[in-house]
Amino acid sequence: MVTEERLLSEAEHEALMNRDSAAGADGSGKIFGHTVRNEGQEPIVRDFDFRRPLKFTRENLRLLSSLHDALGVGFGTDLSGILRSPVDSSLTELHQQAYAEFVDGVNEGYFVYALESEPLPSHFMIAISRDVMFASLDRLQGGLPKKLRADREATDIEIGLIQRHLLPLVMEGVRSGWTEVDRLNPKMVMSDTSATYMRIALPSDACLTADFRVHVGDAEGMIRVCYPFAMIETLVTKLAVANVPPSSVVRRSPDDDEKVRRGLGNIQVPIIVELGNAEVTLSDVLGLQIGDVIPLGSRVSGEISVLVNGERKYHARPGLRSKRLAVRITSIINDDDEGGGSSEG
Repeated sequence: MVTEERLLSEAEHEALMNRDSAAGADGSGKIFGHTVRNEGQEPIVRDFDFRRPLKFTRENLRLLSSLHDALGVGFGTDLSGILRSPVDSSLTELHQQAYAEFVDGVNEGYFVYALESEPLPSHFMIAISRDVMFASLDRLQGGLPKKLRADREATDIEIGLIQRHLLPLVMEGVRSGWTEVDRLNPKMVMSDTSATYMRIALPSDACLTADFRVHVGDAEGMIRVCYPFAMIETLVTKLAVANVPPSSVVRRSPDDDEKVRRGLGNIQVPIIVELGNAEVTLSDVLGLQIGDVIPLGSRVSGEISVLVNGERKYHARPGLRSKRLAVRITSIINDDDEGGGSSEG
């Protein structure tokens, strides 16, 4: 961005008028202010494509990179919670490219979705690689998240699961990532396995593309978000004005905390009620017959231990509830409770 007017010096003007000197044919002199590295070498000249000028300044890209770093981390956390499996998601590249270049990169091996978010004037696109999709689907249905061995088309049921469970996570990540800048409400308007016929911009239009590398179990793939400049221009302006620091971008809102609580609430942990224990010899075990009794080291009127995920956490008393065996929690076992390590309360 030009901040002040600068006129050519006399030496630069002469170099401009002198073709041989301007071209650096003799290896000396200046070319529009660029000097040669060493005598006899080519001058240092930066290429500039007038058909595709840069739309984002270095400061814009710095702020956008911080925003999308937090977006990638948040998406990985949310997906890990719903799959109950470790997921690693991180931003690998944020760059400007023509829309046609983005389409060429996601024509094969991706599920592609066009989304809108009022009142923004243009659509944007999310592309999710097949490996990430199918590994997530396997885990979502109780299997192991493994890389797809052979290319195949998704069934109607799988497409429905993708749009119901996985795509909303990515959309929510985009919404929460931009929440410090503007309130977005992404909605899917079109889906396909190829971006060829999804014209959300002209082929030569400048777009901002954020590439995220995602690991789900043994599978590894990309999630790519493409913002046409016409759609993101106002957001970039607001981001530059606000100059949102990375610390505020990653700050969680009350809604995010509630989602974490709901996710933790769905995690299953084993609970075991220990009635007592006894030490017997191997020969006694081998000699057990139907009707034999093994005395336990607990009293009928005493308390028993409740184990959560293999650790003693509570004292309880056994009983019945609606004709079912049950226990009533009587106290919490503290770390410094000497009785916490025994089978008796």
